Amino acid sequence: MPDGNVPHYTVAEFSRRMQDVFHRVPQFKNLSISGEISEVHPRNNGTYFTLKDAGGVLQCFAYPNRAAQFGPLPVGTAVTAFGTVRVASWRSRYELLVTTVQRTGIGELHQQYEKLKEQFRALGFFARARKREIPPFPAVVALISARGKGAEDFQETLRVRAPQVRVQFFETRVQGLAADVEIADAIDRAAASGADAIVLARGGGSYEDLFTFNCEPVVRAIVRSSLPVITGIGHTADHHLADDAADYECETPSNAAQFIAGLWQRGGERLAHLTFLLDTEMRERLTDALQRADRTTEALAYALERNVAAKRRRLETAERAISAQHPSLRVQQRAQRLTELRTRLNGWPRAAFSDYRRRIERRSDRFAGLRESIVSRRRNVLDLTTSRLESYDPKRPLELGYAIVTFEGRTLRDAGDVKAGDSVHAHLAHGSLGARVESVSTDE
Repeated sequence: MPDGNVPHYTVAEFSRRMQDVFHRVPQFKNLSISGEISEVHPRNNGTYFTLKDAGGVLQCFAYPNRAAQFGPLPVGTAVTAFGTVRVASWRSRYELLVTTVQRTGIGELHQQYEKLKEQFRALGFFARARKREIPPFPAVVALISARGKGAEDFQETLRVRAPQVRVQFFETRVQGLAADVEIADAIDRAAASGADAIVLARGGGSYEDLFTFNCEPVVRAIVRSSLPVITGIGHTADHHLADDAADYECETPSNAAQFIAGLWQRGGERLAHLTFLLDTEMRERLTDALQRADRTTEALAYALERNVAAKRRRLETAERAISAQHPSLRVQQRAQRLTELRTRLNGWPRAAFSDYRRRIERRSDRFAGLRESIVSRRRNVLDLTTSRLESYDPKRPLELGYAIVTFEGRTLRDAGDVKAGDSVHAHLAHGSLGARVESVSTDE
């Protein structure tokens, strides 16, 4: 048991004492605090927002008449807030009651966010053409999240609305140092798990807590995943680079579960519609088949009648053919045929001899003309060839008085090839001469 001298207070009494402490310390009055806007929540009674830097977070509040003078406070804006520290007893926390806000620039986290956003957009990570289709009936879903309300909301919603979907839980930290690397590793493992889709989920949190989902490892893991990725991160107003890179974005983990359940519901509605269309088509096809059966029956009866009639005609033709083969009729036909052949045989030698003679005479005339033509062509060819051979005779120019002069066994064509005093030979049409060169004259 604690000592009886230990002070004892109610919650309200303790809050009032803390408020008195802040009022008595002058340093908590009329001060200015610099930081970066991470959360803004306008309410009817005033505006709640959060200031943060690398080392801490401060809750702030401004009454409506003061907040109206601040103008928009985008998340990530660096500001200096002027006001007084007070204790908000109904929330058991201290906060800065802000009277004035001055913008000092864009916060460090916001600058980092914008830089990564432009980098990923240039790489095409956010392009619609890159994104994968969500399966119409995801039977197995890989859930990447930390244990907590976000994961519980997703699983409970899915259990109620789509109990047929099996959830594989890949637990990972979702905030803090190196949480982005752990999330990226979980996405890689989930992509190799054989699931149909990946859901990256987390409950709400502050801007800096959720900034993990703006980090490069997480975005790149989503892009390289072989499975489609659905995000359900934070609350309705939260948006992250992971949402831009994902194949489908949901506002919260519960919304992600509702989206997956909706896929099955739409599939069921489509199945019912297709079933109706199938029934209609089957009835139409059955009706058409019955009509075709009736038409086929009629056609078959008509074809049977035609077939019977054709068989009857063939039978009558066969009977006539059999009658034509009666022995007496066949003997009479054979006798008539023999008489015709005998008549033709008696007249054949004379007619055949005359025909053969005419054919022989025609062929003799053709052979004679052909022979004369061939001889004439061959004679012309012979004359032409003889003329050509005579023109190529090397002795013919010698008959005209020319001579072929050689020097050392070579025919001379250029006077410059010899000099005075050289011995040459001249070949004439009849015999040859030996000569000595007295002088040489060349054409210039």
